[in-house]
Amino acid sequence: MFRPVDVDLNLTDGLLLGLLIPLCLFGVYRVYRAGRGGRIRGWLMGLRGLTFLLLLVLMMEPILALTVQTRRLPLVAVLVDESESMQVEARKDTALALLQNPVFERLAQKARVRWFGFSDRVREFYALDTLGFDGRATDLAGALDALREETLGEGLVSVVLISDGGQNLGGRPERAAEELGAPVLVVGVGNPVPPRDVAVVSAVMDPLGYVGRELALEVGVRVSGYPEGQALVEVMEGDRRVGVQPIVLREGEQGVVFTLVPDRAGRHAYRVAIAPQGGEQSVENNTVVVSTEILESRVRVLMVGGSPDADLAYLRRILEADSNLDLEVAVVDRSGDGTVRALLGRSEERELVILVDLPHAVLAGQPEQALTRFVEGGGSLLVIGGEQALNRGYASSPLARALPLICLQSLHTLHTEAFVLQVMGGSARHPIMRLTDDPFADQAAWEVLPPLLAYQINGGPRPGATVLAWHPTKRVGGKPMPLVAVMRPGVGKSMVVGLRTFWRYGLMMWGIGKTDVVAQTFWSQSVRWLVSREDVSRVRVVVDKPVYRSGEPVMFHAQVFDALLEPREGATVKVSVSEGTGVREAILKDRGGGRYAGQMGGFTQGDYAFEVDAEVGDQSLGRGKGHFTIGQYSLEYEDVRMNRALLTGVAERSGGAFVRVAASVDSLDALVLAPQPVTMHYKSRLWGQTWPFVVLLFCLGVEWTVRRRRGMV
Repeated sequence: MFRPVDVDLNLTDGLLLGLLIPLCLFGVYRVYRAGRGGRIRGWLMGLRGLTFLLLLVLMMEPILALTVQTRRLPLVAVLVDESESMQVEARKDTALALLQNPVFERLAQKARVRWFGFSDRVREFYALDTLGFDGRATDLAGALDALREETLGEGLVSVVLISDGGQNLGGRPERAAEELGAPVLVVGVGNPVPPRDVAVVSAVMDPLGYVGRELALEVGVRVSGYPEGQALVEVMEGDRRVGVQPIVLREGEQGVVFTLVPDRAGRHAYRVAIAPQGGEQSVENNTVVVSTEILESRVRVLMVGGSPDADLAYLRRILEADSNLDLEVAVVDRSGDGTVRALLGRSEERELVILVDLPHAVLAGQPEQALTRFVEGGGSLLVIGGEQALNRGYASSPLARALPLICLQSLHTLHTEAFVLQVMGGSARHPIMRLTDDPFADQAAWEVLPPLLAYQINGGPRPGATVLAWHPTKRVGGKPMPLVAVMRPGVGKSMVVGLRTFWRYGLMMWGIGKTDVVAQTFWSQSVRWLVSREDVSRVRVVVDKPVYRSGEPVMFHAQVFDALLEPREGATVKVSVSEGTGVREAILKDRGGGRYAGQMGGFTQGDYAFEVDAEVGDQSLGRGKGHFTIGQYSLEYEDVRMNRALLTGVAERSGGAFVRVAASVDSLDALVLAPQPVTMHYKSRLWGQTWPFVVLLFCLGVEWTVRRRRGMV
């Protein structure tokens, strides 16, 4: 039986308090039985009884429940792709024409319609003229997930998706469509056949170079839809053309290599471009920007080993293969350590000193004092552990304060046991640990490395240190024990690697048919990070990578220190980026320990300078500076075809259908949309409400007034 309205009253302690009702009514009867007044007495008796009854009911803390059953129109969500790729082939005009079709007015008579636009994020809109079609990336999976959360419990029965399928960000849209819980009618906009297009798809060069030395710039070009012809690829630095080469316009990808010779030190930004060709659907992908840092001369590195071993030889091979380094190697031998001590005493003649399992006895005295001054004054130090290093000799040395890991007061700190190095979370995106632009691929690459056989026991990270890798099971102070860490003592840089047998990365990876590219990249980037110089400041800031795609958010990481170079929390840290239209600003979030982070997106191609200011109240803590490059064109111009396969997959996995624009009106009219039964529950707790007490006081006031006028009090 259909009951549109149902009322229920729940009482607390109803039985116990209910027993008082007869007693109260009997008391009222006893009071008024012998009184005067006839009918008035009867009315007053009833009024007081009602008052007592209301008071007892309120003491039962009643909850009034109202259930209403009704019907409502079903919900249909319209999801419109407003990314930049919708401007290709006038796709946005096609989409707008469809949205203005009377079919949506007819749809609004059968359903509640909500309108959403999406690119790299989703938003609800209420007027078509607010659709910008300027999003620099497309996250269809994220849009479907956000739509599911936004309409939860709203009775969503269908989604109308209008898109070209240019997914280039986020997860798998097919998975999100399957979890949506409603069929998706996908309206495909655009041409699935590759249009005529010429694109500069890549520009790669070494991020460090040297004045007067050749620098290779490798450029990738992709051509589609053109008969064979010729075009020019040029490289510009500012207004000056520094390279030009002809290419043959043939289907597919091809490479061009430019040889550049920088004539000055500093930051260089190069613009690689190919002239627009006739009939191109988009010229946004004809240009790429790339940057590099040019130094005056090769980096001078001194590597000192406590004894010849496999790790020392392996690291030496990697560093000798880097033409940017001027490497000098010294090993303590049986004839004594006089030569090594003399070299360490002249540390200031190098940019980087590397100690590989070096006994403290070799460092004691003048060498360790010289090394400490060297690193605190702006030099770089890399210490690799072993049987003779990072022990109690190091713990009592003045050099200890410059190391990011705390050395223990123990003679033997090297433990031999198989373990797999653990790289977790944000540490994998540090410039030293980053392998590619894909954090998931990087994590997988670190996890498949073979086990190492020895590690250094230590007391954990020193304040201000950044941990990059941990032991998988050993703990210090309840936290995973660090094995690789970096720090900035004074104005220099230091790094400790507390693990050995890393030569196995080379031998064992080759043994299973792979390469030791992960290990080589780690050591090369460690040296590069150590020797790169930043402005000395109490505010130090970096971006998570030097080159971004257009539309990709730029991530800023800042460290703030007080006058004693101790980490400073609770500061207001603001990043400012200058661009053609003015200055953009953002406040970085306090991550604790003097670290701050935040992101900013929406930059077009170019080379950008930024500043970060930190202050507490009206007191300035300092300023940091840096650069980043937006190199590639927008992700939206990576592939300008309509991705029919993706859109069809979304439709099928959701239980919907894929149609082209021409057939979409009929499909929308054919949607079966029946009213939905809906049950609404309302509950109200009477105890604590104002109106029952007003009624109670009113009844008592009326009774008292009448009794007084009648002379009954």
